[in-house]
Amino acid sequence: MTTITKEQMNTLVELQKIEIEKLKVQRVLDAVAKKLTHLEAGLIQMTADIGGQREQLAELKHRYREFEDQVREKEDLIRKIEEKRRAVKTNREYQSLLKEEEQLKTRRSQIEDEMLVLMSGIETTEKDLVERETEFAEKSRAIEADKVSVKENALDSEERFATLKSQWDEVARQTSPDLLKKFNQVKSRQNNGVAVAPVRHAVCYGCHMNIPPQMFNELQRCDSLKLCPFCYRILYWDKE
Repeated sequence: MTTITKEQMNTLVELQKIEIEKLKVQRVLDAVAKKLTHLEAGLIQMTADIGGQREQLAELKHRYREFEDQVREKEDLIRKIEEKRRAVKTNREYQSLLKEEEQLKTRRSQIEDEMLVLMSGIETTEKDLVERETEFAEKSRAIEADKVSVKENALDSEERFATLKSQWDEVARQTSPDLLKKFNQVKSRQNNGVAVAPVRHAVCYGCHMNIPPQMFNELQRCDSLKLCPFCYRILYWDKE
């Protein structure tokens, strides 16, 4: 059985009050961090989308340049065939060159049709990209303003948390090492970080279960450390 004085129990209660306040402030700070992460994620996604669209535009332009090269190649061949036709001696050779020239012209026409489709895609993509970049710039400014506002609003909480931590450290120094160790052990087992719970009318206000009558009687003497048999929190009698 761990002995404890009323003053030591009051110190543990004070520690718990500070701990609860710290947890409340920490939740505010966690929400701020989550919101900042969400804002950043929005910008990152937009940046990725714009980057993907720029790559798409670059690919369209690359293919267009390849078609331009093919058209020039076909036109060079057509000119050479026209020169050959003027110098041929037989009708058979003339007809062969004429057929080859028509095939080149047909292919050139097909490529030019594909270039028109590509050019339409390039113009559409460029227009959409300009709109996205404009939207990105506007959202970036709005998000940066939001981030500044969120951080400013968090300053009070950060200062409050620092103050509470200082208070906690001060009270912890007044607590015996064994009791402080026990407090931290119990706190680590609780989802909400509450290690010390009041007992009112023989009810543990940590889990709202009735504690045994004998334990309640002993608790009122405040001469030994008692743990709730249900939630295992450190108990103290709140006679008020």
